[in-house]
Amino acid sequence: MAYLLPHGLNSALLFISLLFVVGCGTEDGTIAPSVEQVNEEFQPGERHQLNAISSNYTGVSYPLKVYLPHNYDAGKRFPVIYVLDAEWRFETVADSIDKNRLEVILVGVENYVDEQYKHREDYSQWPLAKDYFDFLTQELASVIESTYSIDATNRTIMGHSLTGLFVGLALLIDDHHSPFFHHHVSFDGSFWAHRDITPQLINDRLSAHPVLKSRMILVAATASPGNARYVNWFEQLLTIAGFSQLELYRYEYEKAHIPVVAESIDDVIVTLYLR
Repeated sequence: MAYLLPHGLNSALLFISLLFVVGCGTEDGTIAPSVEQVNEEFQPGERHQLNAISSNYTGVSYPLKVYLPHNYDAGKRFPVIYVLDAEWRFETVADSIDKNRLEVILVGVENYVDEQYKHREDYSQWPLAKDYFDFLTQELASVIESTYSIDATNRTIMGHSLTGLFVGLALLIDDHHSPFFHHHVSFDGSFWAHRDITPQLINDRLSAHPVLKSRMILVAATASPGNARYVNWFEQLLTIAGFSQLELYRYEYEKAHIPVVAESIDDVIVTLYLR
């Protein structure tokens, strides 16, 4: 079994922790209860750079980061956030977890860096988005969740811009009855890049099964440049589809495309875990 080891972590302590990692357990597809705030004196979590992981689905390697709660214990299960574009967004999300005093594991997936991030663009859109989704849910998660004690009924995926578009697609292509992700957060998603295919994917998903269990949070940047118009369009498509059990939240901020993530992250974290 392969393990991803935080750089600099004491190997003996890690070995002991791994001996007590509890399996993921049975996943029934329901949305898990909110995370309770820590009552005792809170300490910030630990942030580590991990070894990169190679994907057979996409053919490239992705650098990884992880945030572990200060009181991380392999005998306890923790909610997990998988955040994409981690080279830009990981610290912002980790800072908000600390600020809101939450016990959450954060896994950051950095991008494969090629010319103009073409890989990121291609694999955020259909049909290659399916390969990226399989990388996340089958290759990456199998390693991460065999190393760290994660609550398999409380997984969140976050993305911004093109990976925000991908988060919307991940909502639609996940397993109908036992979805891998239970919460989806799209920061100012680039839904303009996918106007022909997205309605068809929504119709296909609705025809396959009318129940869509997720807490979906859409963040829209109304200042220029921003994707608010297309975020609204995606929200309207989901609303018209009328999926059962889909909790849909939309937040608008008078910020531009890039700064809207930092502006909105505390509201997003509260909606995910403290409502």
